[in-house]
Amino acid sequence: MQLMLAHARKGAASSCIPACRRGGSLVDALLALLLFSVGMLALLRLLSSVLAESANAQYRHQASQLASALVARMWSGDRSAASLQARYGDASANDYQAWLATVKASLPGIDAAVLQPVVRIDAERRVSITLQWKAPSDRSAHQMLVQAVITD
Repeated sequence: MQLMLAHARKGAASSCIPACRRGGSLVDALLALLLFSVGMLALLRLLSSVLAESANAQYRHQASQLASALVARMWSGDRSAASLQARYGDASANDYQAWLATVKASLPGIDAAVLQPVVRIDAERRVSITLQWKAPSDRSAHQMLVQAVITD
């Protein structure tokens, strides 16, 4: 009987986990969870950056379209320097105000006086259009400068 007890103790002792290895699988699982969490946070940060850049690209495209539309309006009417200056060079002109309403509806942050579009027309009918916008998530304003020459 003592032989059986000794054999039973010997078998039980060989199946026990050594003291230095107890809880090792828990530590491994926590480490894997930590690494997975760090990876997911990095992916979320990358995704938010991509979404912000996508919005900025959309606004750049919209600003380009608005400037092109203004140059097309200038080409379609009287192209004399005096007429261009009267219709678009003056911020209170009706043609400029109509275009400005479209700009305000299309680009974010245009309500601020600092970000108002600027249209300059010189005597040689060189046109310079400066558009600025600032999305709510942006720290600084973006700017697009378009230049054209209106000829006969």
